[in-house]
Amino acid sequence: MVSPPELIDDAAAEIFVHLPPDEPAHLIRASLVCRQWRRIITDGAFLRRYRASHGVPPLLGFVCNLAARVDTITSPRFFPTAGPSIVPMPAFLGSSKALDCGHGRVLLGPFDDDTMARLVVLDPITGDHQIPRGYYTAAVFCAARGCAHLNCRGGPYRVVVAGAASSAGGAMRAHLYSSEAAAWVASARLIPCPHVRRKPAAVVGDDVYFQLMFADDMILRYDMGRNRLSTFHPPADAKEGGIVLLSMADGSLGLAGVRGSRLCLWSTDASPEGIAGWVRCKSIELMEKIPFMPYSEARVVGCAEGLGVVFVETEVGLFTIDLKSGRERKVSEPGNHFVVFPITSFYTPGMVAADIA
Repeated sequence: MVSPPELIDDAAAEIFVHLPPDEPAHLIRASLVCRQWRRIITDGAFLRRYRASHGVPPLLGFVCNLAARVDTITSPRFFPTAGPSIVPMPAFLGSSKALDCGHGRVLLGPFDDDTMARLVVLDPITGDHQIPRGYYTAAVFCAARGCAHLNCRGGPYRVVVAGAASSAGGAMRAHLYSSEAAAWVASARLIPCPHVRRKPAAVVGDDVYFQLMFADDMILRYDMGRNRLSTFHPPADAKEGGIVLLSMADGSLGLAGVRGSRLCLWSTDASPEGIAGWVRCKSIELMEKIPFMPYSEARVVGCAEGLGVVFVETEVGLFTIDLKSGRERKVSEPGNHFVVFPITSFYTPGMVAADIA
């Protein structure tokens, strides 16, 4: 028979597992009530059950490169979205700017385009960081095959860096870094090619996608399996309010952008032979979501991987739009949010010690 204390523990664990992960303060406060509750909440088996029960890691906030004045250098700043933030986010490096966020990691890079400048891969919750070497703009993502990305922050990762230097004769180069090898393991080249935009990349299977700067905007595709670069065009009507690239739930490449007063979503399939035609698969009327919004100024500046949430900046503030429900949420006052990098991760009491188990 199960003893009364064990029954109480089981009942408490059943309650705790239903606490919302996008409000980590609830679980943290519960862990401070007594030692028994803290033991339950920090137990490795409970944390694995908690993450599996809630599925996709929640949005804890986003990182944005902001400038105090027009003539000042930008610096990364963290904006919490999970209520009053008690997550101990460390101060970001003052001499760096955010380049990407992926699978619980933040990628920081230099202000200049020095080809040998250092990149930093940072766990924003624990403060742990590693330093590969690279340049231009980049993407960071989990390297574990078949990973559901519920708790992979401490696992192997990859960084893909893409850029064009004047010393390379205008050629675009992509470099692949592996944390397992602790080295840059592959490099590809494409001539001619314009510069990349420092905007979020999208990782779909073995492909990494970046936006390019050009009179006629294009998308850069880096095929990691074949170590090959190629380019293709976004939808012809998707450039009015800026775009972001994202990975769709069905494994295709997605693109979100503002057209008129509507937030539109396109998708396409990629094959070794190239990119199929774009199909508009969703449209959301923003004027119904954000009253008095001067829609001509609306632009998409980021997306939260796996959550189906995009960030739209307007003159009345920064909003998240849920692509499934169409629900909006204001997450920041008006500001120069040229691009935002969402941080999605489970955060639980004693997570560092428990995750080792």
